[in-house]
Amino acid sequence: MPMKILFKSILILCLLVLAGYIAANFVLKKMGPKALEEIRAQLDQKGIEVKQFEYEDIQINSYNSAELQNVSLEFQLDKKVYGNRSYTAQFRAESVSARLANLNNPVLFFTLDNFLIIIEPEDKTATRVFAKLNDGNLQTGMPLYLESPFESAKAIIADIEQLFREDYTLGKLSFTAKTLLGIDNKELDVRMFTERKNDTTFLRFDKNDTRHISNEVDLDLVDAEIEVIARHPSKVPAMIKITMQAKLLSGMEKAQNPQFPEDAFRHLYWSYHLTREFGPKLAKEITDAHETAPGNTQNERLMDYHNNEVARMLARQKLTTAQLKQLALQSARVIRNPDEVPQKIAQ
Repeated sequence: MPMKILFKSILILCLLVLAGYIAANFVLKKMGPKALEEIRAQLDQKGIEVKQFEYEDIQINSYNSAELQNVSLEFQLDKKVYGNRSYTAQFRAESVSARLANLNNPVLFFTLDNFLIIIEPEDKTATRVFAKLNDGNLQTGMPLYLESPFESAKAIIADIEQLFREDYTLGKLSFTAKTLLGIDNKELDVRMFTERKNDTTFLRFDKNDTRHISNEVDLDLVDAEIEVIARHPSKVPAMIKITMQAKLLSGMEKAQNPQFPEDAFRHLYWSYHLTREFGPKLAKEITDAHETAPGNTQNERLMDYHNNEVARMLARQKLTTAQLKQLALQSARVIRNPDEVPQKIAQ
């Protein structure tokens, strides 16, 4: 999954930054120079081969903080671990700093400034989704305990993984970056950022960039849809792909048969696949947001709400596109014309 690869890149970066401090014999000098090789060995076991790790200078900013300047690293992700493709990744940062706190039980907090991550599959024809981060900044508020660095690193890793998999985490961190989003053979930039609310960190897309993406792929989403999509960055590629496919397939059927119930089929296909992918709650949130678009009559909206609900219930079954098409044509549960709304809703 693309977001999994992105997460692994940031994870590896954090581990290698830790290794850099160990190797430089600053802040973590008690752990000894062998720690760097230990970390490399652990990464090798996880299918991560470090090709290069360099920095221009290391600077002590205060009694409890140090900074690596102009950091660069390159690593390979083994396809045996990360799926059917092998990936190479590059990282560069203007600075990576660590702050030591709580001397009784010393912990580290990391800050990455102006970083770039580029992930390339060996297969150059593969679609690149979240394959690049630039203008990035990351500040961790989760402590890395020096007495148990690997164990506490796992906790940090789990928080970062959850953020990029589920768009939220209880872990405290601040993150901003521009990411490359590959959709419909187009590569579009969108700004990602975190916001902290009620002791939870949420991942977000910039709404203006999200609107630009929708226009570029000819979806013309309304404000309420933009709001929902921007709150779920990890799900955006699948959301847009399903929406585009519903529009394309329904249009093709209508072109072949002018009597085909295009609107009913589009909503059945769209809501069915959104539910299969994300569950009924988020699918309903997305489709309900769409119905705020101006121009539809009350009966047209009620028809769409109804067909969306039918599709969510159908999502418990594994149906083909052909079966959804037959349901749109024949099922008594489906509303094909707004004039049928009073009778169908009453049932």
